[in-house]
Amino acid sequence: MSLAAADFPLFRVEDREGWQRVSSERLFDHPHISVDRVECLTPHRQDRPVPWLVVQRKAAVAIAPMNEEGEFLLISQERVPVQQTLWEFPAGQIDAPVADITPDLIVETALRELREETGYGLAPGGVLEPLGWFLPSQGFTDEHVYLFQAKPVCVVSRPEPDGSEHISDVRWVSSEELRRMIAANEITNALTLALFARMAAKGTI
Repeated sequence: MSLAAADFPLFRVEDREGWQRVSSERLFDHPHISVDRVECLTPHRQDRPVPWLVVQRKAAVAIAPMNEEGEFLLISQERVPVQQTLWEFPAGQIDAPVADITPDLIVETALRELREETGYGLAPGGVLEPLGWFLPSQGFTDEHVYLFQAKPVCVVSRPEPDGSEHISDVRWVSSEELRRMIAANEITNALTLALFARMAAKGTI
């Protein structure tokens, strides 16, 4: 396994460039999600702190796996909040506080999620390329997702999704079919759309 970059920038929420969190109160706490009432001074609102409800959620990874033929691997996963089964790229949360996250931990999580959800891993000589991060819903949560392209991949084990997941199907699609599915609104989840957009912007799809 190799990386296109030995290191890559990490996302952090912190006071800088006119931003200052002046107060924070925990309203709800749970292992998977918490809610804080915060007050912040912002670059253009320095006279009075801005109140906001911020949902805290673990950081995550999303991976676009490719085979030797340039096809992409999608999984069909049940999503309880929207009561739909969606075609997605493999993804999963990073099991660590944001302050403790390192590039090595992010890479380890990405490769593990790829293997557990699909049974695939990097083929000999394969590359896991970091593609930055995106913010799924920045108006209410600090959740951020690190994006990767894995190529080429091959079968390395049986899929082993965790007990909360149900993956009903796995399919290979060409870049043209992936584009068609997005245009037809057959793919609607943010992480898959973000990965497609990032790869398209970088000219790899």
